[in-house]
Parts: sequence; structure tokens; C-alpha cells
Amino acid sequence: MRLLTLLPFVASTSLAQTVIPPSTWNYTYPWPLHYHPLTSQRLNLSMAYMDVPPSTNTTTPKTVVLLHGKNFCGPTWQDTATRLSTAGYRVLIPDQIGFCKSSKPPAYQFSLHQLASNTQSLLSSLGLANVTVLGHSMGGMLAAWFALSYPSTTAALILVNPIGLEDWIAKGVPWRSPDSLYQDELLTSYESVRRYQQATYYDAGGGCDVRV
Repeated sequence: MRLLTLLPFVASTSLAQTVIPPSTWNYTYPWPLHYHPLTSQRLNLSMAYMDVPPSTNTTTPKTVVLLHGKNFCGPTWQDTATRLSTAGYRVLIPDQIGFCKSSKPPAYQFSLHQLASNTQSLLSSLGLANVTVLGHSMGGMLAAWFALSYPSTTAALILVNPIGLEDWIAKGVPWRSPDSLYQDELLTSYESVRRYQQATYYDAGGGCDVRV
């Protein structure tokens, strides 16, 4: 009798959803931030995004969605978004879940399918369809997956230096398990990530304002 009494409590507790608030990362964004609430993998999350209106008079502006890469955030697109806005486009710039000012769940399946679904949830909440999707690096992989998953939403697809399209088997790169890759991640530090980004993504002699 006592067991039967406890079962409803156990069931209701296991179905409870955890709230993961937005990140408090201290970085100033070039445009006001908005937050899209979504429930994913039994977590209540907040997806940060910037919604940049066209700076020219346009009756029905087209929308461009900018998808950042693994080592980047929405503000990476500032110059691109400014140019697109000037050209009469509405520009939507999300931070993917787990990145920058969006919620950062301690345990989450960061698959391209899931990130594409989160992006589609944002677009649906804003009533947006027939958008141009532009992705860079990992965001290029995400953009390609988004276009395949939501063809009715994707009017055009633009890839900028995407990763994941290479034939690594042909190049002789051995497969490594996620557990092996995770061990490498444990060896990284703030300084090692900073050095990697400065050496890989930024031209020290080109006058870039590097903020890593």
C-alpha cells in the first residue's frame, strides 16, 4: 500500500522539467537581445537572438538568418548584418543553445538535428517562412541540415567556409570515438583555446580587434 502511494510522486517527479536560465555572459551585443523560450530534451531553455530591422524603407523585407560557427556567437555577424540591413533585409541572428547568451544546459545532445529544430522553433514563433539561411563553419553544416529538414522554410541557402563536407575517409583521417574526443577537450584551458582561435581565425597583422 505504501509503494502504491509513492508511485504517483515518483512519476510526477521524473516528469518535472528543469529550467535553465539564459547565460549571464558579460559581453555587449551590437543590437538589443531577445529571448525565445523553448522546451527541449525535458529542459526549459531560453534562446537568445538579435532581430535587426532593415535600415531602409522596405514594405515587405526579406529575412536572412545568420548561423554562427562552433567558436563564434551572434555578434560575429555584426558587419555582415549591418550591410544586409542597409540593403533592405531583416536579419535574424540567434545564439544556439549552449552558446554565448543562450541557456547552457550541463547535459544536452548537441546534434545538428536538434539545433535545426531549435532554430525552426524560433522562426515559427516569429511567424517567419521563406527565409534565406546563411551559415559559417559549423553553422554551415547546421544551415545545410536546416535546409534539408525544413525545405518549405528555406528560400535560399548560403554556405560560408562550411565544415563537415570533406571526405575524411579519403583523406586518411581515422575515426575517433566521442569518448576519445572528450578526453582531448578535458585537456583544454582558456589560454589554449585563446591561442588556437588567434592562430586559426584571426590575422594578427590585419588590424583585427581580437576579443577572445
